[in-house]
Amino acid sequence: LHVLSMMTMVTVFIGAEIFYAAAIWRRDVHALAWVQRTVEATGAGIIGIVGILAGIVFGLITAATGGFDFTAGWLIAAYLLVAAFFVNAGLIGAKVVAAGKAAMEADEGRRPVEEVREALGANLGVILVAINATIFVAIIIDMFGRPFGPRRSYPPRPAHLRMRRAWSLIHRLGWSMASPMSTFI
Repeated sequence: LHVLSMMTMVTVFIGAEIFYAAAIWRRDVHALAWVQRTVEATGAGIIGIVGILAGIVFGLITAATGGFDFTAGWLIAAYLLVAAFFVNAGLIGAKVVAAGKAAMEADEGRRPVEEVREALGANLGVILVAINATIFVAIIIDMFGRPFGPRRSYPPRPAHLRMRRAWSLIHRLGWSMASPMSTFI
């Protein structure tokens, strides 16, 4: 559930951010207004926030029940990366959403389009996507590679037991060393 929640959050946020970035990059006020309307109508922001909060809760539950050390280096790195995501969303993401709301006002005729177009920072959306994509890739590397800690918090099985399990699986499936050759003879 932890991975599913986090993947939902990443998909929703990065998907919306790419559309925001494209509209801002092109300085297309009408496209930016469409993106903002779509995000608001679909509740993408709420879905993303629920996804990350659920992912955090499920991650903590997994760490607690899986015997992981909450102070392991790779978990501390994960905490810092999630905090960096929240900071980026608060600083740059809030500016992107504000630009989207201004674009909606311009699209509805309540504000001059040129005023909104001039206020758009050409790199604002791209910076948001680049920082968040970097954070997400770093989290994935940290979670699956665990560069700052052991891969397991429990001792690995001895090699002879791992091989016994592999051979028992092969025999249960009915494979033997001769069976592939017997089909050609």
